[in-house]
Amino acid sequence: MTTEQAYFFTVALINLVLAFSGTRVADPDGKQKSIFFFIVAFSANCLSWFLYTFDINVFLKIISAVLSSAFIWGMVVFSFKRCECRLPLASILSLFLINCFALAFFIYHSNFNDALHVSALFVPSAFCCIGYLFIKIKKNRNPSDIILSYACFFMAICVVARSFLLEFAPELFSKTMISSQIIWPAFSVISGVFSLLSFTEEAQLKLKEESNTDQLTSLANRRAMNEALKREWTIARRHERPFTLIMLDVDFFKKYNDLYGHQAGDECLKSVASTLQGSVQRAGDLVARYGGEEFLLILPDTNNTAAQHLADRICTSIAQLEIPHDQSPLGIITISAGIAVLTKNSYENIDELLRAADTALYQAKQMGRNQAQLI
Repeated sequence: MTTEQAYFFTVALINLVLAFSGTRVADPDGKQKSIFFFIVAFSANCLSWFLYTFDINVFLKIISAVLSSAFIWGMVVFSFKRCECRLPLASILSLFLINCFALAFFIYHSNFNDALHVSALFVPSAFCCIGYLFIKIKKNRNPSDIILSYACFFMAICVVARSFLLEFAPELFSKTMISSQIIWPAFSVISGVFSLLSFTEEAQLKLKEESNTDQLTSLANRRAMNEALKREWTIARRHERPFTLIMLDVDFFKKYNDLYGHQAGDECLKSVASTLQGSVQRAGDLVARYGGEEFLLILPDTNNTAAQHLADRICTSIAQLEIPHDQSPLGIITISAGIAVLTKNSYENIDELLRAADTALYQAKQMGRNQAQLI
């Protein structure tokens, strides 16, 4: 085996390893199956390079070019699936077939220059499409998605630049032949590795979200609540900004559970949680499930007036759900709220602020429920 053949064999093995690595990755739940196309794309790229380990003739060069095109357009299909976009299958298939036919025609006639120009037309289009999907369309983008996008944009520029060099600076083009033998394998590794890492980062993010989310209501749980309390308390004290807590409790909820059953109770809590989540508009506001039928609103930069207005609106919104409750004096599910506001040094620590909100909630209960009290 010559040095050149050993090089092609090594690059083929790299792509084979990436394809095999794809078999160890599972799509996140609820996502379109995309990893299959990743495996197919890198398997095709592996075969494309592997053919050059033989005494290659025109026929094998054409097959290699077709397999290389399959890699590029397979990655386009993978990107559409991965980014959960509607796949324009007819358009992609048409472009792939035209790409293959044009390459086959020029390779068969030993017209290297025109074959390279064909690649400069189709390859950048495919890579720019991949980059755009991952950097603009994909939801929950992670760092690996960004790196993959930039790698695709960089390769698109390189392919176009080589075509221009071939046409306008042949001598300079010949000097870039060696660099292209480095760039393409490097791109295979970067695109493969960061495509797979994207799955890992997405799974880690999902795990983090689940660890901070209450399973029943999908609100922040006690862990996320405590972290937010510490963070916002520190900011409020440092900058002497108002910081409000609203503690809420579903009225007569134990009687509701006893009368309608725990499944109905769970559905009730979900409805209340959804209403609470819809009541906050700012990015810094947080709704958390404090425990049982109790909830906590964490509201940075919120003064007494704004907090009272929001709490009153929440009480009204819950009542407007008109969830039947025969054991309640009003005949429907209602909620009570207690408000405590940190202004300058009115409270020494978070626990004092929480106790104040709890005291205000108790007052709302004593005053007849279905209302908000500010302490």
